[in-house]
Amino acid sequence: MNSPQANWVFDYGAYLPISGRTDNIFHRIKAPVLDIASISIINHDATDTGYWASDGFHETGASSGIKFVGGASNSSWNIGTFTYTGSAGSYDRGVILGAGQVTSFQPDITIGTMNIGQGENTTTLKIGDYAGGVAYATLEDGDIKVGDPVDIADTTGAKSLTVTGDINMHGNVLFNTNVWNEDALASHSEYSPDILVQGVVRMTQSDGGKTPTWNVLHRTNLISWKNSKPSVPAINTFIKIGGLDGSGTISNDSKTVDPCTVKIIFTNKTDCEFTGVFTENRSDTIKTVMSVKMAGENGKRQIIRADSAFTGTVEVESGTLIMHSTAALGKLTMTGGGFGGIDGGVKVSEAEWLGGDIVFHNAEAFMGGSPDKITVDGTFAKTGEGKIGVDFSGLDASIFVEDGNLVFDLITANALKGFSADANDDFAAKNLLGAVADFAWAGKTLTVSFSQVPEPAAVAAIFGALALGLAAWRRRK
Repeated sequence: MNSPQANWVFDYGAYLPISGRTDNIFHRIKAPVLDIASISIINHDATDTGYWASDGFHETGASSGIKFVGGASNSSWNIGTFTYTGSAGSYDRGVILGAGQVTSFQPDITIGTMNIGQGENTTTLKIGDYAGGVAYATLEDGDIKVGDPVDIADTTGAKSLTVTGDINMHGNVLFNTNVWNEDALASHSEYSPDILVQGVVRMTQSDGGKTPTWNVLHRTNLISWKNSKPSVPAINTFIKIGGLDGSGTISNDSKTVDPCTVKIIFTNKTDCEFTGVFTENRSDTIKTVMSVKMAGENGKRQIIRADSAFTGTVEVESGTLIMHSTAALGKLTMTGGGFGGIDGGVKVSEAEWLGGDIVFHNAEAFMGGSPDKITVDGTFAKTGEGKIGVDFSGLDASIFVEDGNLVFDLITANALKGFSADANDDFAAKNLLGAVADFAWAGKTLTVSFSQVPEPAAVAAIFGALALGLAAWRRRK
């Protein structure tokens, strides 16, 4: 039933024989509008699935997948809650939600909440299939596309994915997304993202130690069902999420003819912390460049404790982004918000400051003598007006006052542009307790030392002396 009150349950506890080892069970949705309360896929255990072959029926050994395919032009799917518990068996290829029968049947998908995985199950879920867009019939050496365009069937990506709540992944999950509107007039940008998650993407480790993986871009350059093996052109994708929390892997396996870009925009309304792997997964066949932007609510932090590995840009507009990397990320551009390192610091290829604060999230790192330094392999340029805030996150530096020789490295660069010789002209301390910060340049490294906060009497004496000087100056006039 296609109704806002309908709850669709697919219980695959009893499998029917299938005709081959790698068949799919298709659910082709021919209604242009699907509006239901929920879809639940349970007991997808194909261990005992049988299949027919030339020598008769085999009781076990087949593998199968489940595929929900758009079968109407301008399809729109609205699903309140989507749940897929995965498989306890070993012959499942998972679920594909939102492939199009042809590119003109790509569905727009809106889901309230997604729950993926359960216990120690293996759970493979794809939004859209493994190909994206119109492909070419042949491919010459040197990655030159030739031949006639081929309209991909049953393997297209979804047109768009909007999740109004959270995406919850548990345990051994492989979540692949291939979302891209094939319409030539469609807008693809951070303001009109291909994937929009208004809630938080939450990754939870299972009791057995398994963690989820999200391939944010999942495309392939070879389409096996086509003898001529068409190849997919490069298409850029924008993904906006309300935060990333838990433990897992963020990666991509997009194999396209030309390099393409995937941009992840964080719009946090709550603090989130992620550990694990955060990578664009570059190789000879995976040419995708990943970039990151922080555009969350002011004061909200997105912490990425993974050793981040991507070559695209890092932008900070609002909110606070805290990252770790041992290899240089792309250029850092700050127009607002806050940015800082963690677990030993963060490295970028270049940096440009127009606004915002440098944040030292882990104040305890100062106690060990090594705050989480920002390293700029190239030029650190100050092109904005005013001072750069240095947020010490509530560090009580009074312990360092007695030893005035303690100096901490905060930022180091290969070259500087737009800075004064006196670092105190360009930097101002924030959220620092028990001491006054004195910034200085040691070559091209910004350092800080701490001195005692003036006593109230001393401050009063200074103001008194200034007042007397002003009075004397007026008398002379």
